[in-house]
Amino acid sequence: MEKNIELNTGKGILRGMLHLPDTGTKHPGVILFHGFSGDRMEPGFMFVRFSRLLAKHNIASVRFDFLGSGESDGSFTDMTFSNEVEQASLIFDYFKNLDAVDEQNIILLGLSMGGALAGYLAGMRSSELKGLVLWAPAGEMRLFIEKREKQIENGEITGDIMDISGLRLGEGFIEDVRQLNIFEKTAGYTGDVLIVHGTGDTVVPVLVSEGYMQLFGKRAELVLVENADHTFQGIPWIEQLFDVSLSFIKRKLL
Repeated sequence: MEKNIELNTGKGILRGMLHLPDTGTKHPGVILFHGFSGDRMEPGFMFVRFSRLLAKHNIASVRFDFLGSGESDGSFTDMTFSNEVEQASLIFDYFKNLDAVDEQNIILLGLSMGGALAGYLAGMRSSELKGLVLWAPAGEMRLFIEKREKQIENGEITGDIMDISGLRLGEGFIEDVRQLNIFEKTAGYTGDVLIVHGTGDTVVPVLVSEGYMQLFGKRAELVLVENADHTFQGIPWIEQLFDVSLSFIKRKLL
């Protein structure tokens, strides 16, 4: 079953999609967090496809647009990392309290900045999780801002630092990430982790995932997808991504 859902955050309505297997029992579940300037579908409908794949294996899932993204309320300009962490925590509470979901068997999954969010939230709520899956995860977002500032200053790229693929980034986002230590909070997560990253990723370098590996140690597994771009937009790449992710999730939940 696929169902359009809404969640009132008090600051606006989140709009999302709930995927439930057809059987009537409680199911383990996965919460998917989209990336920076992304939405609950993500490129190539990868979140839709993976949620449907999970349902075929009797695993529930949910995916929302964060405020200011996709079909949810709000403006992208007002988006901050900390605000999205708050929304992610509300989504977690909503999902685990559903009658059809086994609250003892939940995994967080995030793509790009959604991976950084998933790790951050996992550090806050480690005991409530059975696993963590990071797809090409972003790291310290303040470093992304600093790198972009230097590239513009040195003439390596042109344009406005506040122009993100035609969306206007707000000053609040920059101020927020400059005050955060994302890895420090993520280090509070004590469970197992799967990290998948493309070696051809020019948006977030593989070096970031290697940093996560140092953070998590032997509890983490890093799978490199040869030549894959940031969002795995090639049939062999997406198939490998889905295969290794589903295998990890089934080991932890079923």
